[in-house]
Amino acid sequence: MEQVQKNDSACVCEPDECDTFKFMAKRLGMRVLHPGGLEATEILAKRCGISEDMTILDAGCGRGSTSTFLAKRFGCKVIGVDVDHNLLMKANCSVQKENLTHKVAFRYADIQNLPFQDGTFDGAIIQATLIFTEKSKALQMITKKVRKNGFIGVIELAWKSNPAKEIVQKVSDVLCKSSASTECHDDWINLLNQAGLAVISAEFRDLDFNFQNMLRNEGILSTSKVALKSIYDKSTRRKIIQVVNLFKETKNYLGYGIYICRKR
Repeated sequence: MEQVQKNDSACVCEPDECDTFKFMAKRLGMRVLHPGGLEATEILAKRCGISEDMTILDAGCGRGSTSTFLAKRFGCKVIGVDVDHNLLMKANCSVQKENLTHKVAFRYADIQNLPFQDGTFDGAIIQATLIFTEKSKALQMITKKVRKNGFIGVIELAWKSNPAKEIVQKVSDVLCKSSASTECHDDWINLLNQAGLAVISAEFRDLDFNFQNMLRNEGILSTSKVALKSIYDKSTRRKIIQVVNLFKETKNYLGYGIYICRKR
C-alpha cells in the first residue's frame, strides 16, 4: 500500500471545525477529550513530577478538566489557555463550583503566541492540542514560557509508523483531517528535541473508546446521558460505532504517545 509522508505545516482544520471534537464536546457534552483520558493525565503528571509548589501551564485547556484535575490531585497552581471563548466560560464555571479559583485561572490566548514572560512556568501540559497548530511553532513558544530545567508533558495522537494512504483517509473521514495528519511516534520525539527539549521518556499506547473509560472521566451522570443518546439517537449511535470500529481497524497503526521532556 502507498505510504503518505506528513509535514509540519499549518493545521488542516481548527478544533471547532473538527467533526469528532464537535461531536464529543458539543453534541455529547464530554469534558475530557484527549487520548487516554484523566488516567493518562495522571501518569503524565506523576512522571513530570508535578507538586504543590509549582505553577503549570495547561496549553489548550478546553473546558478546564485537566486544569481542575491537576489542582485537586497535586495541589499545584494552573493557568489554562485556549482560543474558544465558550469553552473558557464553562471552564471558569467549573472552577467556581469546585472552589478552586485560588488555584486555577484561565486566559484567552493562542498557544502559538502566548502573552506571558519567558520562564514564567515550572512546567506545561499539552494534550490533543498540537495537531491543530503549526507544531514546531507552538512547541517553541511553550518551551520559551517554561523555566530552564522545567518540564513539558505531552499527550498526542501518534502513528506507529508512516501509515498507508488508505488508513490516513479512513482516520480523516471518521475523526478529522488534523487527527490524520498527526506525527509518527519517532517524529514527535524529533520535534520535541528540535524545540530545545530533552525527551526523558516516550511511551506509545493503543486507543480505546468505551463507556467504562467514559464513566471514569465524565462521571455517572454525563455517561448516562451519552448512553441514552446512543440508544435513542441514530446519528449519535452511528458515530460512536464508527469511532469504536475505527480504533479496532487501525489498532496496528494509530495510537497515542505520552512524552515527558525537560527544557535544556
